[in-house]
Amino acid sequence: MKKENNFIEFKNTSRIWAIGSIHSNYDSLQSIQDHVLINFLPGDKLVFLGNVIGVGMEAKKTISSIIDFRFKLMSKYFLNPDEIVFLRGAQEEMFSKLLQLQLAPNPNEIIEWMFDHGVNETIKSYGFSENEVKNIASSGTISISKWTSTLNKVLRDNPGHTEYFLNLKHAAYSHTKKILFVNRGVDITRP
Repeated sequence: MKKENNFIEFKNTSRIWAIGSIHSNYDSLQSIQDHVLINFLPGDKLVFLGNVIGVGMEAKKTISSIIDFRFKLMSKYFLNPDEIVFLRGAQEEMFSKLLQLQLAPNPNEIIEWMFDHGVNETIKSYGFSENEVKNIASSGTISISKWTSTLNKVLRDNPGHTEYFLNLKHAAYSHTKKILFVNRGVDITRP
């Protein structure tokens, strides 16, 4: 079984487009996508630097849009899947942890902290209310497990959303190894 790598090397690259934190700002994303689509050239690559979701109110719509945009670019420029990369930002990390809330030792505290950091808007975009999630978090492991199953089903009902969260990368780098793309700072004291 091949282990999927969390790092992507961009090979045979002319230019690399990097799109920073969108935070569910769908209108700004549309403007960015329009610009990229007009100016993208054969040999270009694209990396979304994470935090595509969170804070803003249109997370579900934003994820659907970047998935559609990826397919447009892939078909127009005959790109391989690893030539358009999505990095894992703090918002995607929190949402992924939310899908495993039943395993948390202190779900109430985790939900409060996540909601203070913008996950509540992502949850709302998928049709759940803040109060519903807070009540579930305090209702025990079985109830939380049922809710996370429901949330996973909602993701599956939105084409590409589950795959988006399962295929997020930690970093991307140029073939020259002179450019490193990450969601946030790098500790140069670590190998």
